[in-house]
Amino acid sequence: MRKFTYFFLSVILVGATFIMSCSKSTKGPTLHFISGTGYTFSNQTVQISTPLLLGISATAGDGKLNHFVVKRTFQDTTTTAKDTSFGATSFKYDLHTVAKGSPGNETWVFTILDNNGGSSAVTLTITTTIPTSVNKKTSHREALLCLSRM
Repeated sequence: MRKFTYFFLSVILVGATFIMSCSKSTKGPTLHFISGTGYTFSNQTVQISTPLLLGISATAGDGKLNHFVVKRTFQDTTTTAKDTSFGATSFKYDLHTVAKGSPGNETWVFTILDNNGGSSAVTLTITTTIPTSVNKKTSHREALLCLSRM
């Protein structure tokens, strides 16, 4: 009886090893923001209409990179800033843009896809504000207007 138990456990162990070795594990692409001087690579608060440089770098996993999309959402409106197809094992892209001209939050989503159906995405949020100098000038003008009425 003991021999039968050892035999049965051995068959299960060998079978499980065989089944697990048959599954193919695929590694998807990786995507990250380029950091460094001049690049915006994390959530930031900037004044309206500020020039921005957003950069990404992608590396293929087991497949070949074949599609890149950039979407920008501001006040519930999404636009496609970039949508391109290609074939490569690595990809870099610099996006020169300007923050929105009105205050609010804009979300940027960068997505890379490969020919195996794998994908990777990175997101950052830019919060645009009105420059404080405009507020001070407005307050100064209002103060002068009040003084002139006296």
